Amino acid sequence: MQYIKISQLRPGMRLARPIYNKMGVMLYERNTKLTPQGIASIENFGLWGVYILEPAEPVPPLSEEDIELERFLTVGTFRLKDDLALLTNNMAPQNIMPLAQTILRHFSSLDHKINFAKTLRSNADYVYKHCLNTAILAAMMVHKLHYSYAEQLAIVCAGLLHDVGLLMVPDEVLEKGERLLSTDERRLIRGYLEKGYQILHPDYNDYKLPELTLQIVGQTARLEHNVKVPLQKNIRWKNGTHVIHVASMFDDMTSMNLDQEPVSEIRAVRFLKEHTDYYPVPFVTALTQCIHILPSGCCVEFSNGQKGIIVEENQKNYAQPVVILFSDNQRIDFKDARFQKTMHISDVMKTMDLRLKVDKETLKKYASDPRTTEMANRYADKRKQLVASGRL
Repeated sequence: MQYIKISQLRPGMRLARPIYNKMGVMLYERNTKLTPQGIASIENFGLWGVYILEPAEPVPPLSEEDIELERFLTVGTFRLKDDLALLTNNMAPQNIMPLAQTILRHFSSLDHKINFAKTLRSNADYVYKHCLNTAILAAMMVHKLHYSYAEQLAIVCAGLLHDVGLLMVPDEVLEKGERLLSTDERRLIRGYLEKGYQILHPDYNDYKLPELTLQIVGQTARLEHNVKVPLQKNIRWKNGTHVIHVASMFDDMTSMNLDQEPVSEIRAVRFLKEHTDYYPVPFVTALTQCIHILPSGCCVEFSNGQKGIIVEENQKNYAQPVVILFSDNQRIDFKDARFQKTMHISDVMKTMDLRLKVDKETLKKYASDPRTTEMANRYADKRKQLVASGRL
């Protein structure tokens, strides 16, 4: 699967992901072969790129939940775009609260992790897609953190609004990308983020947003995004601000845009964990409890140069899955301390090199059944007793 710009689409190419209109109606299914008319229709729809399957690539598995998430992201993006347009024109938003309530209803009470969608973004739609994704991640995080419903709603609203000021930044500045910005241009962007906070009318709140939402948006406007610059010590940062900061950075790092290639989920989480002053541990932990970081079927590279495939995801500690090495089919359980000392997962594989075709039946060949797991645990306990008694 690869990303193709609209200008590079050719008849015969196959879609890797479905395409929906603003009402959530599917226009094109996965594996649809593009025609000249279809390409023209996609161009008119305003997309700047789509995911395309390789010529011989089978359609990857996609659950009903994954498909529904794709649809929700499309509909939510258009709803949010309409509201942020109202705000930047000094008019009251119509959908922020209902959209936040819908997000909480869909995502705040999930009893399982989800595959979070990586979205394609241009400078024209970056703010809408980024704010929506941030709000969805925040909704799942606040549920894990056991906040009250009022706090959850306020934080999700803040996620939808936190970067509204970027809509006012001149295109020539945004198009430079994060790495090429000068000090003055970074200062300019911070000023527009503060202006975005002010268009919410925080002093008299005539838009009737939750007070906590206004406080969080105000704090995020003053947050530094350069981890080399210490956070201000004179500000008592709200917990909701930390939620939005973690969700926002994770989404920004893992989604593709014109300025940078996305990084894998494990690399993004590793970055967050390396900077605990900016991204406190409890909030990063809440994030990892909501989404798949290293799911079954994921092909990975190890610190010793080996490559392999994950056959059992570790629900409690994503960094300790069960894997099969490509080199010799050795089965490694990273819960075993022996392997933790000699190797670790460095990243997800970026190419199809050495990748095995994996389906549920293949995974069953390597995954332990309950009876085998029970026997293995009994054997391990017996061995520990023998070692402790000096008989082994």
